[in-house]
Amino acid sequence: MHNFHNDQAAGLRRIMSAPKPRVVSIISACLETTQPRIMTNLAASLQMQGQEVLIMHASQHSRDSQYALTKAVSIYDICQSNMNNEKAVKVSPYAFSVAKLANKNQQATVDETLQLQANQRVQQLAEQFDMILVDVSMNDEGKLALPILNESEIIIQLSRNPASIKQAYAVIKLLCSQLGRRSFGIIVSDADNLQAEIVFKNIQQVAKRFLQIELEFFGAIPNDDHLVRATKLGRTVIDAFPKAKVSAALSHIAKKFGENMHANISFKQVSYR
Repeated sequence: MHNFHNDQAAGLRRIMSAPKPRVVSIISACLETTQPRIMTNLAASLQMQGQEVLIMHASQHSRDSQYALTKAVSIYDICQSNMNNEKAVKVSPYAFSVAKLANKNQQATVDETLQLQANQRVQQLAEQFDMILVDVSMNDEGKLALPILNESEIIIQLSRNPASIKQAYAVIKLLCSQLGRRSFGIIVSDADNLQAEIVFKNIQQVAKRFLQIELEFFGAIPNDDHLVRATKLGRTVIDAFPKAKVSAALSHIAKKFGENMHANISFKQVSYR
């Protein structure tokens, strides 16, 4: 005879032993509009390493077409219409899942009740995936769109451009003023490892001296034509050009994400003496 209670106990053990769901928000401080390309290829690299990934577009910039979400139902839509979470999730052309938080101009009209409903929906989605990668930007209050994003891991992507470095530090400073002292991850684009480490050490020293916070280096993404060529082919770079330098770099960052997940490293508020 089927034993429901044994099934229930086994299910509970699986839940308790499973890694904590991860939500990783990536804020771009790059002047170029390359964020969707980086997010897409990073998700593909994570998927190649066995992770079930959802990209959530929550940026105030219009990027629906770049994520194949032009006609998609938003998470705010499913909250207002009381639809299932699955209505907001699509399978991308690259086989991982995608969703968007809001339609164009929808974020400006969101009240606190709707925001909390959307927050709960994202928490539910986080239980269904190994990782949610969020393409996000700060709102006028210097915060991210949902509480779960402000409480989870935040990574700043910047380049070697002085204006980008300045913008990245301004983002970190503003987030700390709104969310309190906490750590952030750093990804440096258009740089080899040595160049990226120099950029990271400089911004790390400034952040530690003036904000009393720690930063963590997640890796460099080199300026590699293979990334653009793969996009024109409608493929991810790790699929089209697996031996390219940028493929190796993205795989390294994805592995770093995975290591942090299994180590259960948290980027939540921390205090430094």
